[in-house]
Amino acid sequence: MKPCSALNFTLLVLLNVLTLWCPSSAENVKKSSSVRRKIRSSYLQPLDCRLGQWSEWTPCDPCQKKTTRYRKLNQPAKYEGRLCSGSLWDEKACQTSEKCVPVNNCGEDFQCQDTGRCIKKLSVCNGEQDCRDDSDELNCDNEPPLTFCKSLFPIPGIEKAVRGYNILTEEDAQNILDPNFFGGECEYIYNGEWREQRYEPVCEEMYYSDDEKYLRKPYNFHIYQFLARADTGMSLEIYQDSTDLVNAIKRDFSFSFQYTIGISVPESPVGLELGLDFATKRSFLKNISSYSQKDVEFVRMVTKIQTARFRMRRNLLALDEDVLLSLMELPDTYNFGLYSKFISDYGTHLIMSGKMGGIMENILVLDKKIMKQLEIQASMVSNCFGGSIGIVLKSETKELEGSIKASGKLCKMVDKYNEEGPSSSNALQDVITYVKGGDPESSGGILNVFDGSTYRIWGKSLKYNPAVIESEILPIYEVLKLTGLSGIEAKRQNLKRAFDEYLNEFDPCRCGPCHNNGIPILTNNVCTCQCASGFQGPSCETTFRKDNKADGRWSCWSSWSNCQFGKRQRTRECNNPAPKNGGASCLGKSIEQESC
Repeated sequence: MKPCSALNFTLLVLLNVLTLWCPSSAENVKKSSSVRRKIRSSYLQPLDCRLGQWSEWTPCDPCQKKTTRYRKLNQPAKYEGRLCSGSLWDEKACQTSEKCVPVNNCGEDFQCQDTGRCIKKLSVCNGEQDCRDDSDELNCDNEPPLTFCKSLFPIPGIEKAVRGYNILTEEDAQNILDPNFFGGECEYIYNGEWREQRYEPVCEEMYYSDDEKYLRKPYNFHIYQFLARADTGMSLEIYQDSTDLVNAIKRDFSFSFQYTIGISVPESPVGLELGLDFATKRSFLKNISSYSQKDVEFVRMVTKIQTARFRMRRNLLALDEDVLLSLMELPDTYNFGLYSKFISDYGTHLIMSGKMGGIMENILVLDKKIMKQLEIQASMVSNCFGGSIGIVLKSETKELEGSIKASGKLCKMVDKYNEEGPSSSNALQDVITYVKGGDPESSGGILNVFDGSTYRIWGKSLKYNPAVIESEILPIYEVLKLTGLSGIEAKRQNLKRAFDEYLNEFDPCRCGPCHNNGIPILTNNVCTCQCASGFQGPSCETTFRKDNKADGRWSCWSSWSNCQFGKRQRTRECNNPAPKNGGASCLGKSIEQESC
Protein backbone atom coordinates (compact mmCIF):
# COMPACT_ATOMS: atom_id res chain seq x y z
CA MET A 1 0.00 0.00 0.00
CA LYS A 2 1.60 3.34 -1.09
CA PRO A 3 0.57 5.41 1.92
CA CYS A 4 2.57 3.09 4.21
CA SER A 5 5.92 4.47 3.00
CA ALA A 6 5.04 7.95 4.30
CA LEU A 7 3.75 6.99 7.72
CA ASN A 8 7.12 7.39 9.46
CA PHE A 9 6.77 11.16 8.95
CA THR A 10 3.24 11.34 10.37
CA LEU A 11 2.52 13.05 13.70
CA LEU A 12 2.09 10.84 16.72
CA VAL A 13 -1.37 12.25 17.44
CA LEU A 14 -2.67 10.36 14.37
CA LEU A 15 -1.23 7.05 15.54
CA ASN A 16 -4.55 5.35 16.42
CA VAL A 17 -6.03 6.10 13.01
CA LEU A 18 -2.88 4.96 11.24
CA THR A 19 -2.80 1.69 13.19
CA LEU A 20 -6.04 0.68 11.50
CA TRP A 21 -4.68 1.78 8.13
CA CYS A 22 -1.18 0.29 8.31
CA PRO A 23 -0.31 -1.54 11.54
CA SER A 24 3.32 -2.28 10.67
CA SER A 25 4.21 1.33 9.90
CA ALA A 26 2.33 2.57 12.94
CA GLU A 27 4.52 0.34 15.08
CA ASN A 28 7.61 1.95 13.53
CA VAL A 29 6.23 5.41 14.35
CA LYS A 30 5.62 4.34 17.93
CA LYS A 31 9.21 3.08 18.27
CA SER A 32 10.78 6.19 16.73
CA SER A 33 8.64 8.42 18.93
CA SER A 34 9.79 6.51 21.97
CA VAL A 35 13.41 7.10 20.96
CA ARG A 36 12.74 10.81 20.51
CA ARG A 37 11.21 11.00 23.98
CA LYS A 38 14.27 9.31 25.50
CA ILE A 39 16.66 11.73 23.77
CA ARG A 40 14.55 14.69 24.84
CA SER A 41 14.37 13.54 28.46
CA SER A 42 18.16 13.13 28.62
CA TYR A 43 18.47 16.79 27.64
CA LEU A 44 15.84 18.12 29.99
CA GLN A 45 16.30 16.73 33.48
CA PRO A 46 15.32 19.77 35.59
CA LEU A 47 17.88 20.80 38.19
CA ASP A 48 16.70 22.92 41.10
CA CYS A 49 18.73 25.83 42.44
CA ARG A 50 20.67 24.97 45.60
CA LEU A 51 22.34 27.36 48.03
CA GLY A 52 25.06 26.43 50.49
CA GLN A 53 24.91 26.79 54.26
CA TRP A 54 25.42 30.20 55.82
CA SER A 55 28.92 30.86 57.07
CA GLU A 56 29.51 31.99 60.64
CA TRP A 57 28.97 35.68 61.36
CA THR A 58 32.21 37.63 61.07
CA PRO A 59 33.57 39.47 64.14
CA CYS A 60 31.90 42.83 64.69
CA ASP A 61 33.71 45.48 62.69
CA PRO A 62 34.65 48.32 65.06
CA CYS A 63 34.62 50.99 62.32
CA GLN A 64 31.44 50.11 60.43
CA LYS A 65 29.67 48.51 63.43
CA LYS A 66 28.38 45.60 61.37
CA THR A 67 28.89 41.87 60.92
CA THR A 68 28.38 39.80 57.76
CA ARG A 69 27.90 36.24 56.58
CA TYR A 70 27.83 34.51 53.20
CA ARG A 71 26.59 31.42 51.40
CA LYS A 72 27.49 30.02 48.00
CA LEU A 73 25.39 29.30 44.94
CA ASN A 74 26.02 25.55 44.86
CA GLN A 75 23.80 24.90 41.85
CA PRO A 76 21.95 27.37 39.60
CA ALA A 77 18.54 26.23 38.37
CA LYS A 78 18.66 24.46 34.98
CA TYR A 79 16.05 23.39 32.46
CA GLU A 80 13.11 24.93 34.28
CA GLY A 81 14.18 23.77 37.73
CA ARG A 82 13.03 25.64 40.84
CA LEU A 83 14.58 29.01 41.71
CA CYS A 84 16.25 29.96 44.99
CA SER A 85 15.09 32.86 47.13
CA GLY A 86 17.05 35.02 49.51
CA SER A 87 20.49 36.60 49.25
CA LEU A 88 24.09 35.43 49.03
CA TRP A 89 25.28 38.06 51.51
CA ASP A 90 23.69 39.07 54.80
CA GLU A 91 24.71 41.74 57.27
CA LYS A 92 23.41 43.22 60.51
CA ALA A 93 24.34 45.97 62.94
CA CYS A 94 26.43 45.04 65.96
CA GLN A 95 28.21 46.58 68.95
CA THR A 96 31.79 46.05 70.09
CA SER A 97 34.07 47.52 72.72
CA GLU A 98 36.95 47.60 70.22
CA LYS A 99 38.04 51.03 69.07
CA CYS A 100 38.12 51.92 65.38
CA VAL A 101 41.81 52.43 64.65
CA PRO A 102 43.01 52.91 61.05
CA VAL A 103 45.72 50.32 60.42
CA ASN A 104 47.49 52.01 57.50
CA ASN A 105 51.02 53.14 58.35
CA CYS A 106 51.72 56.63 57.02
CA GLY A 107 55.25 57.01 58.34
CA GLU A 108 56.18 60.70 58.27
CA ASP A 109 53.12 61.68 56.23
CA PHE A 110 49.88 63.02 57.73
CA GLN A 111 47.14 60.46 58.48
CA CYS A 112 43.44 61.34 58.19
CA GLN A 113 41.69 60.58 61.47
CA ASP A 114 38.58 58.72 60.30
CA THR A 115 39.84 56.73 57.32
CA GLY A 116 43.60 56.46 57.75
CA ARG A 117 44.37 58.01 54.36
CA CYS A 118 47.97 59.19 54.07
CA ILE A 119 48.62 62.60 52.54
CA LYS A 120 51.78 64.62 52.05
CA LYS A 121 52.49 67.33 54.62
CA LEU A 122 52.30 69.98 51.91
CA SER A 123 48.57 69.14 51.65
CA VAL A 124 47.97 69.97 55.32
CA CYS A 125 46.42 73.39 55.97
CA ASN A 126 46.30 74.24 52.26
CA GLY A 127 42.60 75.11 52.27
CA GLU A 128 41.53 71.94 50.45
CA GLN A 129 39.70 68.96 51.87
CA ASP A 130 42.24 66.18 51.29
CA CYS A 131 40.72 64.23 54.20
CA ARG A 132 37.00 63.60 54.10
CA ASP A 133 36.69 64.43 57.81
CA ASP A 134 38.62 67.70 57.19
CA SER A 135 41.16 66.68 59.84
CA ASP A 136 43.96 68.01 57.60
CA GLU A 137 42.51 71.53 57.92
CA LEU A 138 42.07 71.61 61.70
CA ASN A 139 44.24 73.68 64.04
CA CYS A 140 45.79 75.69 61.22
CA ASP A 141 47.52 78.90 62.29
CA ASN A 142 47.43 80.83 59.02
CA GLU A 143 44.87 81.41 56.31
CA PRO A 144 45.49 79.09 53.34
CA PRO A 145 46.94 80.76 50.25
CA LEU A 146 44.68 81.52 47.30
CA THR A 147 45.67 79.61 44.17
CA PHE A 148 44.52 79.69 40.57
CA CYS A 149 43.22 76.12 40.75
CA LYS A 150 40.79 76.78 43.59
CA SER A 151 38.63 78.87 41.26
CA LEU A 152 38.44 76.22 38.53
CA PHE A 153 35.48 73.96 37.80
CA PRO A 154 35.95 70.16 37.84
CA ILE A 155 35.96 68.19 34.59
CA PRO A 156 32.37 67.14 33.69
CA GLY A 157 31.70 63.41 34.06
CA ILE A 158 35.09 62.70 35.63
CA GLU A 159 33.49 60.57 38.36
CA LYS A 160 32.39 57.95 35.79
CA ALA A 161 36.00 57.07 34.99
CA VAL A 162 37.06 56.28 38.59
CA ARG A 163 34.36 53.74 39.38
CA GLY A 164 35.00 50.05 39.62
CA TYR A 165 33.64 47.85 36.84
CA ASN A 166 32.09 44.39 37.21
CA ILE A 167 32.70 42.28 34.11
CA LEU A 168 29.95 39.84 35.10
CA THR A 169 27.19 42.41 35.45
CA GLU A 170 28.80 44.75 32.90
CA GLU A 171 27.97 47.53 35.35
CA ASP A 172 29.78 50.31 37.16
CA ALA A 173 30.41 49.72 40.86
CA GLN A 174 31.34 52.12 43.67
CA ASN A 175 34.31 54.47 43.35
CA ILE A 176 37.76 52.89 43.56
CA LEU A 177 39.71 56.11 43.00
CA ASP A 178 38.92 59.51 44.49
CA PRO A 179 37.76 61.96 41.79
CA ASN A 180 38.05 64.96 44.14
CA PHE A 181 41.57 64.39 45.46
CA PHE A 182 44.22 66.77 44.12
CA GLY A 183 47.20 65.80 46.25
CA GLY A 184 48.16 69.38 46.98
CA GLU A 185 48.93 69.98 43.31
CA CYS A 186 47.50 72.55 40.88
CA GLU A 187 47.07 70.83 37.53
CA TYR A 188 44.54 71.93 34.94
CA ILE A 189 43.59 71.29 31.32
CA TYR A 190 42.60 73.57 28.48
CA ASN A 191 39.02 73.37 27.23
CA GLY A 192 39.05 74.28 23.55
CA GLU A 193 35.27 74.84 23.45
CA TRP A 194 35.30 77.79 25.85
CA ARG A 195 35.19 80.12 22.81
CA GLU A 196 31.71 78.92 21.82
CA GLN A 197 29.37 81.88 22.20
CA ARG A 198 26.37 81.47 24.47
CA TYR A 199 23.21 83.49 24.88
CA GLU A 200 22.41 85.16 28.18
CA PRO A 201 18.59 85.58 28.24
CA VAL A 202 18.51 88.06 31.15
CA CYS A 203 20.92 90.55 29.58
CA GLU A 204 19.91 89.51 26.06
CA GLU A 205 23.48 89.29 24.84
CA MET A 206 26.03 86.73 23.64
CA TYR A 207 29.05 85.94 25.80
CA TYR A 208 32.14 83.72 26.02
CA SER A 209 32.32 81.18 28.85
CA ASP A 210 35.67 82.31 30.29
CA ASP A 211 35.11 80.35 33.49
CA GLU A 212 35.32 77.10 31.50
CA LYS A 213 38.54 77.95 29.65
CA TYR A 214 40.50 75.80 32.11
CA LEU A 215 39.25 72.87 34.20
CA ARG A 216 41.00 71.29 37.15
CA LYS A 217 42.51 67.82 36.69
CA PRO A 218 42.30 65.41 39.64
CA TYR A 219 45.48 63.83 41.01
CA ASN A 220 44.71 60.28 39.79
CA PHE A 221 44.56 61.28 36.11
CA HIS A 222 47.87 61.30 34.29
CA ILE A 223 46.24 62.59 31.09
CA TYR A 224 42.81 64.04 30.34
CA GLN A 225 42.43 65.63 26.92
CA PHE A 226 39.32 67.06 25.31
CA LEU A 227 38.75 66.04 21.71
CA ALA A 228 36.96 67.99 19.03
CA ARG A 229 33.48 66.48 19.26
CA ALA A 230 33.97 63.86 16.56
CA ASP A 231 31.07 61.98 15.03
CA THR A 232 32.48 58.70 13.75
CA GLY A 233 29.67 58.32 11.24
CA MET A 234 27.29 55.41 11.47
CA SER A 235 28.58 51.88 10.83
CA LEU A 236 26.28 49.44 9.08
CA GLU A 237 25.98 45.68 9.59
CA ILE A 238 23.24 43.37 8.27
CA TYR A 239 22.14 40.17 10.02
CA GLN A 240 19.75 37.47 8.87
CA ASP A 241 19.47 35.85 12.30
CA SER A 242 18.69 37.42 15.68
CA THR A 243 21.15 35.14 17.48
CA ASP A 244 24.10 36.32 15.38
CA LEU A 245 23.05 39.92 16.00
CA VAL A 246 22.72 39.43 19.76
CA ASN A 247 26.14 37.75 19.89
CA ALA A 248 27.73 40.69 18.07
CA ILE A 249 26.11 43.19 20.42
CA LYS A 250 27.20 41.26 23.50
CA ARG A 251 30.78 41.19 22.28
CA ASP A 252 30.72 44.97 21.90
CA PHE A 253 28.94 45.57 25.22
CA SER A 254 31.41 43.49 27.20
CA PHE A 255 34.96 44.34 28.20
CA SER A 256 35.68 40.60 28.40
CA PHE A 257 34.40 38.23 25.73
CA GLN A 258 34.56 35.33 28.18
CA TYR A 259 31.56 36.28 30.30
CA THR A 260 27.98 36.45 29.10
CA ILE A 261 26.32 37.22 32.34
CA GLY A 262 24.07 37.26 35.06
CA ILE A 263 22.51 39.01 37.74
CA SER A 264 19.57 39.98 39.94
CA VAL A 265 17.88 43.19 40.92
CA PRO A 266 17.09 43.96 44.57
CA GLU A 267 13.99 42.16 45.85
CA SER A 268 14.46 39.47 43.19
CA PRO A 269 15.79 35.92 43.57
CA VAL A 270 19.31 35.47 44.89
CA GLY A 271 22.17 36.54 42.64
CA LEU A 272 24.34 39.57 41.95
CA GLU A 273 22.87 43.05 41.84
CA LEU A 274 22.48 44.82 38.53
CA GLY A 275 22.12 48.50 37.80
CA LEU A 276 20.01 50.60 35.49
CA ASP A 277 22.39 50.41 32.53
CA PHE A 278 22.54 46.62 32.69
CA ALA A 279 18.74 46.41 32.85
CA THR A 280 18.57 48.71 29.82
CA LYS A 281 20.97 46.46 27.89
CA ARG A 282 19.04 43.31 28.76
CA SER A 283 15.78 44.95 27.68
CA PHE A 284 17.47 46.00 24.43
CA LEU A 285 18.66 42.42 23.76
CA LYS A 286 15.33 40.93 24.80
CA ASN A 287 13.47 43.12 22.31
CA ILE A 288 15.77 41.84 19.55
CA SER A 289 15.38 38.21 20.62
CA SER A 290 11.58 38.51 20.44
CA TYR A 291 11.91 38.42 16.63
CA SER A 292 13.82 35.09 16.56
CA GLN A 293 10.87 33.13 15.14
CA LYS A 294 9.82 35.73 12.55
CA ASP A 295 10.84 36.13 8.90
CA VAL A 296 12.81 39.34 9.35
CA GLU A 297 16.32 40.66 8.86
CA PHE A 298 18.17 43.20 10.95
CA VAL A 299 20.26 46.26 10.19
CA ARG A 300 22.57 47.32 13.00
CA MET A 301 23.51 51.00 12.86
CA VAL A 302 26.01 52.31 15.43
CA THR A 303 27.51 55.76 15.88
CA LYS A 304 30.03 56.96 18.47
CA ILE A 305 30.79 60.51 19.50
CA GLN A 306 34.12 60.99 21.27
CA THR A 307 34.56 63.98 23.58
CA ALA A 308 37.75 63.18 25.52
CA ARG A 309 40.46 60.62 26.21
CA PHE A 310 42.16 59.85 29.52
CA ARG A 311 44.80 57.71 31.21
CA MET A 312 45.33 57.06 34.92
CA ARG A 313 48.58 57.28 36.86
CA ARG A 314 50.62 54.09 37.02
CA ASN A 315 51.89 54.59 40.56
CA LEU A 316 50.76 56.02 43.91
CA LEU A 317 47.08 56.02 43.01
CA ALA A 318 44.85 57.62 45.66
CA LEU A 319 42.01 55.29 46.61
CA ASP A 320 38.60 56.65 47.49
CA GLU A 321 38.33 56.78 51.28
CA ASP A 322 35.39 54.33 51.37
CA VAL A 323 37.27 51.63 49.47
CA LEU A 324 40.36 52.33 51.60
CA LEU A 325 38.36 51.74 54.78
CA SER A 326 36.79 48.56 53.37
CA LEU A 327 40.19 47.27 52.25
CA MET A 328 41.82 47.84 55.63
CA GLU A 329 38.94 46.06 57.36
CA LEU A 330 39.52 42.86 55.36
CA PRO A 331 41.28 40.16 57.40
CA ASP A 332 44.77 38.99 56.47
CA THR A 333 43.46 35.41 56.61
CA TYR A 334 41.36 34.30 53.63
CA ASN A 335 37.58 34.58 53.95
CA PHE A 336 35.76 34.21 50.64
CA GLY A 337 32.56 35.76 51.98
CA LEU A 338 34.24 39.02 53.01
CA TYR A 339 36.49 39.28 49.98
CA SER A 340 33.72 38.45 47.51
CA LYS A 341 31.51 41.12 49.13
CA PHE A 342 34.36 43.60 48.59
CA ILE A 343 34.47 42.62 44.89
CA SER A 344 30.68 42.84 44.63
CA ASP A 345 30.75 46.38 46.08
CA TYR A 346 33.75 47.77 44.19
CA GLY A 347 33.86 45.69 41.01
CA THR A 348 36.23 43.20 39.46
CA HIS A 349 38.27 45.78 37.51
CA LEU A 350 39.30 49.43 37.30
CA ILE A 351 39.38 51.44 34.07
CA MET A 352 42.98 52.56 33.48
CA SER A 353 42.52 54.41 30.19
CA GLY A 354 39.77 55.10 27.71
CA LYS A 355 37.59 57.55 25.82
CA MET A 356 34.58 59.54 26.95
CA GLY A 357 31.55 60.38 24.84
CA GLY A 358 28.36 58.66 23.75
CA ILE A 359 27.04 55.71 21.75
CA MET A 360 23.78 55.48 19.85
CA GLU A 361 22.73 52.14 18.40
CA ASN A 362 19.65 51.53 16.25
CA ILE A 363 18.44 48.11 15.14
CA LEU A 364 16.10 48.25 12.15
CA VAL A 365 13.78 45.24 11.93
CA LEU A 366 12.78 44.63 8.30
CA ASP A 367 10.08 42.32 6.94
CA LYS A 368 11.75 40.07 4.33
CA LYS A 369 8.53 39.34 2.46
CA ILE A 370 7.64 43.00 1.97
CA MET A 371 11.25 43.81 1.06
CA LYS A 372 11.12 41.20 -1.68
CA GLN A 373 7.80 42.50 -2.99
CA LEU A 374 9.14 46.06 -3.15
CA GLU A 375 12.47 44.87 -4.60
CA ILE A 376 14.49 46.85 -2.08
CA GLN A 377 17.54 46.01 0.01
CA ALA A 378 18.25 46.54 3.69
CA SER A 379 21.05 48.97 2.88
CA MET A 380 18.60 51.24 1.06
CA VAL A 381 16.33 51.49 4.09
CA SER A 382 19.28 52.12 6.40
CA ASN A 383 20.47 54.96 4.17
CA CYS A 384 17.05 56.55 4.46
CA PHE A 385 17.09 56.14 8.23
CA GLY A 386 20.61 57.54 8.56
CA GLY A 387 19.71 60.44 6.31
CA SER A 388 16.68 61.24 8.44
CA ILE A 389 18.97 62.12 11.35
CA GLY A 390 21.76 63.57 9.21
CA ILE A 391 24.40 60.83 9.52
CA VAL A 392 26.68 59.42 6.81
CA LEU A 393 26.67 55.63 6.73
CA LYS A 394 29.78 53.45 6.68
CA SER A 395 29.24 49.80 5.78
CA GLU A 396 31.23 47.06 7.50
CA THR A 397 30.41 44.73 4.60
CA LYS A 398 32.41 44.98 1.36
CA GLU A 399 29.49 44.47 -0.96
CA LEU A 400 27.68 47.35 0.71
CA GLU A 401 30.52 49.85 0.45
CA GLY A 402 29.72 53.18 -1.11
CA SER A 403 26.67 55.34 -0.84
CA ILE A 404 23.40 53.92 -2.08
CA LYS A 405 21.09 56.54 -3.51
CA ALA A 406 17.64 55.81 -2.20
CA SER A 407 14.63 57.36 -3.86
CA GLY A 408 12.36 59.79 -2.06
CA LYS A 409 9.50 57.32 -2.45
CA LEU A 410 11.49 54.61 -0.71
CA CYS A 411 12.42 56.88 2.21
CA LYS A 412 8.76 57.60 2.84
CA MET A 413 8.54 54.27 4.66
CA VAL A 414 10.91 55.68 7.30
CA ASP A 415 8.85 58.86 7.55
CA LYS A 416 5.69 56.78 7.81
CA TYR A 417 7.18 54.70 10.61
CA ASN A 418 8.24 57.85 12.49
CA GLU A 419 4.75 59.31 12.16
CA GLU A 420 2.51 56.26 12.54
CA GLY A 421 4.63 53.42 13.95
CA PRO A 422 4.76 49.89 12.49
CA SER A 423 2.13 48.61 10.07
CA SER A 424 1.54 45.38 8.13
CA SER A 425 2.38 47.08 4.82
CA ASN A 426 5.62 48.75 5.91
CA ALA A 427 8.91 46.91 5.41
CA LEU A 428 10.28 48.75 8.46
CA GLN A 429 8.60 46.87 11.31
CA ASP A 430 10.50 48.21 14.30
CA VAL A 431 13.42 50.37 15.43
CA ILE A 432 15.09 49.21 18.65
CA THR A 433 17.39 51.83 20.16
CA TYR A 434 20.11 51.84 22.82
CA VAL A 435 21.73 55.08 23.99
CA LYS A 436 24.73 55.53 26.29
CA GLY A 437 25.81 58.97 27.47
CA GLY A 438 24.03 62.32 27.39
CA ASP A 439 21.52 63.78 29.81
CA PRO A 440 18.25 61.88 30.44
CA GLU A 441 16.12 64.41 28.56
CA SER A 442 18.12 64.29 25.32
CA SER A 443 18.58 60.50 25.54
CA GLY A 444 14.84 60.10 25.99
CA GLY A 445 14.27 62.28 22.93
CA ILE A 446 16.34 59.97 20.73
CA LEU A 447 14.42 56.93 21.99
CA ASN A 448 11.15 58.46 20.84
CA VAL A 449 11.86 60.80 17.92
CA PHE A 450 14.24 59.94 15.06
CA ASP A 451 15.31 63.21 13.50
CA GLY A 452 18.37 65.40 13.11
CA SER A 453 17.32 67.83 15.82
CA THR A 454 17.12 65.25 18.63
CA TYR A 455 20.41 63.72 17.48
CA ARG A 456 22.21 67.08 17.60
CA ILE A 457 20.77 67.95 21.02
CA TRP A 458 21.93 64.59 22.37
CA GLY A 459 25.41 65.10 20.86
CA LYS A 460 25.80 68.50 22.52
CA SER A 461 24.69 67.15 25.89
CA LEU A 462 27.64 64.74 25.89
CA LYS A 463 30.00 67.55 26.88
CA TYR A 464 28.50 67.68 30.37
CA ASN A 465 27.21 64.10 30.57
CA PRO A 466 29.74 61.84 28.85
CA ALA A 467 29.98 58.10 29.37
CA VAL A 468 33.04 55.86 29.15
CA ILE A 469 32.72 54.39 25.63
CA GLU A 470 36.12 52.71 25.20
CA SER A 471 38.44 51.45 27.89
CA GLU A 472 41.33 49.31 29.04
CA ILE A 473 40.81 47.67 32.41
CA LEU A 474 42.95 46.14 35.14
CA PRO A 475 41.89 43.52 37.74
CA ILE A 476 41.22 45.09 41.11
CA TYR A 477 43.93 43.07 42.87
CA GLU A 478 46.48 44.43 40.37
CA VAL A 479 45.29 47.98 41.07
CA LEU A 480 46.43 47.59 44.68
CA LYS A 481 50.02 47.25 43.44
CA LEU A 482 49.79 50.79 42.10
CA THR A 483 48.67 52.46 45.33
CA GLY A 484 51.90 52.42 47.31
CA LEU A 485 50.00 51.26 50.42
CA SER A 486 52.11 49.40 52.96
CA GLY A 487 51.27 46.09 54.62
CA ILE A 488 48.57 44.96 52.17
CA GLU A 489 50.29 42.12 50.27
CA ALA A 490 48.39 39.43 52.19
CA LYS A 491 45.11 41.18 51.41
CA ARG A 492 46.11 41.51 47.75
CA GLN A 493 46.85 37.80 47.45
CA ASN A 494 43.56 36.97 49.16
CA LEU A 495 41.74 39.32 46.79
CA LYS A 496 43.31 37.59 43.78
CA ARG A 497 42.17 34.21 45.11
CA ALA A 498 38.65 35.52 45.74
CA PHE A 499 38.63 37.14 42.28
CA ASP A 500 39.12 33.76 40.56
CA GLU A 501 36.58 32.06 42.81
CA TYR A 502 34.05 34.88 42.33
CA LEU A 503 34.25 34.71 38.53
CA ASN A 504 33.92 30.92 38.53
CA GLU A 505 30.85 31.01 40.77
CA PHE A 506 28.91 33.26 38.40
CA ASP A 507 30.32 32.05 35.07
CA PRO A 508 27.67 30.76 32.59
CA CYS A 509 29.89 27.71 32.02
CA ARG A 510 27.95 26.36 35.02
CA CYS A 511 24.92 26.32 32.75
CA GLY A 512 24.22 24.04 29.84
CA PRO A 513 24.91 22.17 27.88
CA CYS A 514 22.87 24.25 25.45
CA HIS A 515 22.60 22.24 22.26
CA ASN A 516 22.61 23.29 18.60
CA ASN A 517 24.69 26.44 19.15
CA GLY A 518 22.47 27.71 21.94
CA ILE A 519 24.07 30.30 24.23
CA PRO A 520 24.10 29.64 28.01
CA ILE A 521 23.07 32.61 30.15
CA LEU A 522 23.18 32.77 33.95
CA THR A 523 20.65 35.31 35.20
CA ASN A 524 19.89 35.61 38.91
CA ASN A 525 20.32 31.97 39.94
CA VAL A 526 18.74 30.58 36.78
CA CYS A 527 20.40 29.12 33.71
CA THR A 528 18.69 29.57 30.35
CA CYS A 529 19.67 28.78 26.78
CA GLN A 530 19.26 31.39 24.07
CA CYS A 531 18.43 29.36 20.98
CA ALA A 532 19.40 30.07 17.38
CA SER A 533 16.67 30.57 14.80
CA GLY A 534 14.91 27.27 14.05
CA PHE A 535 15.61 25.71 17.46
CA GLN A 536 13.62 25.77 20.66
CA GLY A 537 13.19 24.07 24.01
CA PRO A 538 14.93 24.58 27.37
CA SER A 539 18.23 23.31 25.93
CA CYS A 540 17.52 24.23 22.26
CA GLU A 541 17.09 20.52 21.62
CA THR A 542 13.95 20.69 19.45
CA THR A 543 14.27 21.25 15.71
CA PHE A 544 13.08 19.95 12.34
CA ARG A 545 16.53 20.37 10.85
CA LYS A 546 18.67 17.32 10.14
CA ASP A 547 22.42 16.83 10.59
CA ASN A 548 22.97 20.45 11.58
CA LYS A 549 26.46 21.42 12.67
CA ALA A 550 26.89 22.48 16.28
CA ASP A 551 30.01 24.06 17.76
CA GLY A 552 31.54 23.01 21.04
CA ARG A 553 31.66 25.04 24.27
CA TRP A 554 34.08 24.94 27.16
CA SER A 555 33.32 23.42 30.52
CA CYS A 556 34.25 25.43 33.61
CA TRP A 557 37.87 25.52 34.69
CA SER A 558 38.88 22.89 37.22
CA SER A 559 40.34 23.91 40.57
CA TRP A 560 44.02 24.86 40.59
CA SER A 561 46.41 21.97 41.17
CA ASN A 562 48.87 21.97 44.06
CA CYS A 563 51.94 24.14 43.59
CA GLN A 564 54.87 22.12 42.23
CA PHE A 565 58.23 23.54 41.15
CA GLY A 566 56.83 27.07 41.28
CA LYS A 567 53.91 26.29 38.93
CA ARG A 568 50.29 25.25 39.23
CA GLN A 569 47.69 24.54 36.55
CA ARG A 570 44.02 24.05 35.87
CA THR A 571 42.16 22.44 32.96
CA ARG A 572 38.88 22.56 31.06
CA GLU A 573 37.23 20.42 28.37
CA CYS A 574 35.36 21.18 25.17
CA ASN A 575 32.34 19.12 26.18
CA ASN A 576 29.66 21.60 27.28
CA PRO A 577 28.53 20.44 24.71
CA ALA A 578 31.09 18.75 22.47
CA PRO A 579 31.12 19.64 18.74
CA LYS A 580 28.55 17.79 16.64
CA ASN A 581 28.32 16.92 12.93
CA GLY A 582 31.54 18.69 12.01
CA GLY A 583 30.97 21.78 14.17
CA ALA A 584 33.92 23.87 15.32
CA SER A 585 35.91 22.93 18.39
CA CYS A 586 36.42 25.40 21.24
CA LEU A 587 38.88 28.26 20.76
CA GLY A 588 41.59 28.78 23.33
CA LYS A 589 43.71 26.58 25.57
CA SER A 590 42.52 23.63 27.61
CA ILE A 591 45.35 24.05 30.14
CA GLU A 592 46.30 27.22 32.00
CA GLN A 593 49.43 27.63 34.11
CA GLU A 594 50.64 30.32 36.49
CA SER A 595 53.47 30.88 38.90
CA CYS A 596 52.91 30.12 42.56
